[in-house]
Amino acid sequence: MHGSKKHVMGLQMSSDIAIKVSNVSKHYQIYDQPLDRLKQSIYRGRKQFYKEFKAIDDASFEIRKGETVGIIGRNGSGKSTMLQIICGTVTPTTGTVETYGRIAALLELGSGFNPEFTGRENVYMSCALLGLSPGETDDRFDDIESFADIGDFIEQPVKTYSSGMYVRLAFAVNIVSEPEIMVVDEALAVGDMNFQAKCMTALTRIQDGGATVLFVSHDVEAVKSLCSKGIYLERGMVKTIGKASDVAELYMRNMREEMNEGQSKYTGASMSSDSKHMHLSKEQPLNIDEAVFKSSDEFNKRVAAFRYGSGGAKITCAELLDDHGQSIVNVEFDQQVSIVIYFETYIEEEISCNYYIADEKKILVVGAGMRLAGKGLLKTKKGGRYIVTYKTRLPLREGNYSIQLQLTKPLIEDQSAEFIDVIDDAVVFKVSRKSQGRIWAQVHLPNSIQIIEA
Repeated sequence: MHGSKKHVMGLQMSSDIAIKVSNVSKHYQIYDQPLDRLKQSIYRGRKQFYKEFKAIDDASFEIRKGETVGIIGRNGSGKSTMLQIICGTVTPTTGTVETYGRIAALLELGSGFNPEFTGRENVYMSCALLGLSPGETDDRFDDIESFADIGDFIEQPVKTYSSGMYVRLAFAVNIVSEPEIMVVDEALAVGDMNFQAKCMTALTRIQDGGATVLFVSHDVEAVKSLCSKGIYLERGMVKTIGKASDVAELYMRNMREEMNEGQSKYTGASMSSDSKHMHLSKEQPLNIDEAVFKSSDEFNKRVAAFRYGSGGAKITCAELLDDHGQSIVNVEFDQQVSIVIYFETYIEEEISCNYYIADEKKILVVGAGMRLAGKGLLKTKKGGRYIVTYKTRLPLREGNYSIQLQLTKPLIEDQSAEFIDVIDDAVVFKVSRKSQGRIWAQVHLPNSIQIIEA
């Protein structure tokens, strides 16, 4: 039984479903050589000459009207195939897809436009396919041309366009058409930073207008900031669905763990399970006064579900302190604080102890590592115990925040690292509203100002 896609315009107003994917699979037959394809047609299924590749494997989910949903996953996980099935450009092998509302799709480069037509002609053709009349397209053409900002190329065949100009025009058509469902693939990645910023602003505006947005991105921060829901695909299967920030953090955690495993295989040095979790005995030398060092069972128990890493060092406690050394969970705007991190090491390596402060969407707002703070890397000892204290101010907008802690071993300076121990939500705190004048940006920094009446 083959899958199907239904586009339903007459849905009852009581339903709030925009996209419904039910047990969808997409399988491809992979042949080692062309002759095997001929053999398969001759044997008519009595013998198999191909390998079956499952691009999508029994995926099911629902997206409600007005939701913005990000699909994340590694290359080859089935993200783009899923979008193509939802848009109707690819037919599922099994299962059904139902969509409720007019869809505008910006998929991979090369789809949607006739390369022989001019930009103007493609605008009118695309708008017609989206259900707009010539008159409606006339009314919106100037806005499309302005948004695309490709100048006189609007009158040239699109086969002469660069990839950036192609995406500019395609996105402009889709966004100005005011779709009920907007589907965007990674194509936006080819645009320059100004255009990407414009696209994000436009997506936010159609969100505010009640449209449903579904997009694939490797930009985890974009998923966190734009999306209310995340879908994590792994080998064509839905690994998890949930709050965008939680799904994005799970994806990042898995990527970091895989990076660690790859590094371990490459170097041939893997940490034994005993050394990953060993505890220091009283006979082992300490780097500081043992009375000062803190190892909290309560802390370790609380963060157990939020930590991961290759091992070799372990954060044993963390605190957010005020100027009097008191632990705090309620912070005044721009208050000076100390972030204190206690950790043990079982290896001799040069490592960095880092912190990052994340907002409620798990977007990293501020943070520092040892090099950024003006210190070099720390040369650790087997059996070492260390306390790292960062002093900083928190000029943050009111709200809830959490601190992510990292012990890392840099591999390529400022590019990649082995993650030895990482803890999300190690400390959770709340920032109060600024007493004199509320701030609207995420962070407020001191400014000087000069006013001249000319």
